[in-house]
Amino acid sequence: MKRFLFLLSFVLLLLPTTFGQQVKDAIQWQYNARKTSDSTFDITIAAKIKEGWHIYTATPKGDGSQIPTTIAFDKNVNIKLLGKTTNNGKPVNEEIKDLGITIQYYKNAVTYTQKVLAKANTVLSGVVDFQICNDEMCLPSKPERFKIPLNGIVGSNVAISPADTGASNETMNDSSGAGAANMGNGTGNDTSGNNTAVVNSATGAQQKLASEDPGLEKSSLWELFLAGLVAGFIAFIMPCIYAMLPITVSFFTKRSKTRTAGIKNATIYSFSIIAIFTLIGALVSLLFTEKTMYELSTSMGFNLFVFVLFIVFGISLLGAFEITLPASWSSKLDSKANSNSFGGIFFMALVLVVVSFSCTSAFISSLIVYIVKSGNSLGGLVGFFGFGLSIALPFALGAFFPGMLNGIAKSGGWLNAVKVTMGFLELAMAMKFLSNIDLQYHWHLLDFEVYLSIWIVIFALLGFYLLGKLSFSHDDGLPKNMFGQPYLSVPRLLFALIPLAFTVYLIPGLWGAPLSGVSGFLPERKTLDFNIQDNLINIQANMGNSSKDNPNTVMPQKYTQNLKSELPGVVAFFDYDEALAAAKKTGKPVLLDFTGHSCVNCRKMERVVLSKPEILRELSQNFIVASLYCDEKETQLLENEKYTAKDGSKIENLGEKNLDIELTKFGAVAQPLYIFVDGDGNVIKNAGGFVPDVQRFLNIINEVKAAHKKP
Repeated sequence: MKRFLFLLSFVLLLLPTTFGQQVKDAIQWQYNARKTSDSTFDITIAAKIKEGWHIYTATPKGDGSQIPTTIAFDKNVNIKLLGKTTNNGKPVNEEIKDLGITIQYYKNAVTYTQKVLAKANTVLSGVVDFQICNDEMCLPSKPERFKIPLNGIVGSNVAISPADTGASNETMNDSSGAGAANMGNGTGNDTSGNNTAVVNSATGAQQKLASEDPGLEKSSLWELFLAGLVAGFIAFIMPCIYAMLPITVSFFTKRSKTRTAGIKNATIYSFSIIAIFTLIGALVSLLFTEKTMYELSTSMGFNLFVFVLFIVFGISLLGAFEITLPASWSSKLDSKANSNSFGGIFFMALVLVVVSFSCTSAFISSLIVYIVKSGNSLGGLVGFFGFGLSIALPFALGAFFPGMLNGIAKSGGWLNAVKVTMGFLELAMAMKFLSNIDLQYHWHLLDFEVYLSIWIVIFALLGFYLLGKLSFSHDDGLPKNMFGQPYLSVPRLLFALIPLAFTVYLIPGLWGAPLSGVSGFLPERKTLDFNIQDNLINIQANMGNSSKDNPNTVMPQKYTQNLKSELPGVVAFFDYDEALAAAKKTGKPVLLDFTGHSCVNCRKMERVVLSKPEILRELSQNFIVASLYCDEKETQLLENEKYTAKDGSKIENLGEKNLDIELTKFGAVAQPLYIFVDGDGNVIKNAGGFVPDVQRFLNIINEVKAAHKKP
């Protein structure tokens, strides 16, 4: 799904119409500058959001189409931006079950503060972007200028380097704004809801800076801690570590003079393991800030690197080769570990971490990827604490309760089976990161059926491996019964059923089955070449007579190379004028569907309402459907089609044209918006926005048909 959304704010500035009042009612902005010293100011940006409306956070989650709020400051030789940004907003996480996603946004109010150093009396200027939505619609905006004067500078001799004169990569510090002088009200000219500040570098590039609420971090940190625990537990049962448990515990209990001393040393050993992994996590947190995490998770380079990394680790876990750290490292550490002192025990723990790298590296890399995707600056610290805790806890418990070691499963072939299983899973997950790049750049290397076929083969091979039908270089083979015949243990059989059943579950997806359980890991369904589900819906809707096959059907000619109908069996036009011309020729009314690539409620309407057979039947046979994408920025208008809107803005692409039509002809800028018109563009019925009721929408269709037939 394309991420671009056409943003309209100059229209908000210049048109004192219903739209301007609508936005003013939805969100109000105030800019305040509070002087804190002779040359420093706290710039406070406060948003008051009307009940029922919201603005997205810096990391809005969802399906990648939600637009985060941004602020871009212009380069100014007299201004340096200081500090980082935080905010007092309370992010809300809302699950949209119909789409299988969760979105994150702010409601009611949110305030941001930027501390700046000013060299002389000057003006802080920049641009604000945003997307403000309610449960039925989203109001787009266009980048809009703002200016905040900074006066009263007392002869500052502060030197500001050229690198600091523009918006930097530094985020802003919170300020309460108490006693701040109001420098301007954005209600008439600034409708952006800002949950993040994005500042321009000297080159003008915008970078997203996340500023999260402490409540959000607590929730996310618990998720990261649990992720670390799970990853650590799986890493523990790998051969490199699991086999060391009885040996290490016995070493401490037998080498120590008393049982208490043995428990003490084992406890120090366990805490040392936790400390080492937590230190690794701290380094991750330092290297990856919230800003860099957000940028990395959506970049081509990062996704390609993770894809290669997962492929390499997956092949390694299958037994092709071992990934180890230099042997000299473990030798030097081992020489320092021959002591009962705290330092000696710590180095013993460090030896375990180093020598087990071949088994833990895949899980460490996966955890780092998960942390980067989370966008949480403390995620590395907390996630790796959980990882270290899972590995260290069994060693401590073994020392406290040595009898438990007699009851644990002995090392053997099952450990390598766990390792190989993880290898298959690494290969499957690697496809997800390659798919991210493929969808973003339209390579079409991993279309839905290609991606799914790879997964089917991977999980089928995993099932055959667990059944003993496939073996690798380090496998011991199946155990033998009393008759000398190899047999399959019941636990292994039960584990084999999981990937085999999952393989059977995936196969119908090749022909369009929903696969809702794993849809978040699969490419967009529109890349599926043959979708039997859509074809069945088409048959149900059209009773075998698709409007596409009707020789009297007027087919669209414009913009069909980049755009296509999201409704099976329904011919969609993508140009307003072409749709009206088709309506005049056929005598049918037109459904103007003002939609957007990044519109969540548009996707919900398409899946929940418009794709129902009874609705599709009506639309395909009795209406001309015009899907007018208001955020289609890649499709440029021909030179002779470009024009200047009433507000003075230049209309150069299809999205701008559709949004201008929606605004000037129908006084709205929300998506979705469904308006029925005749061939001359006269409104028959305004169906409004989000209408998640099939029967209600069908009743509207019948009303339009009846009204259109009247002379």
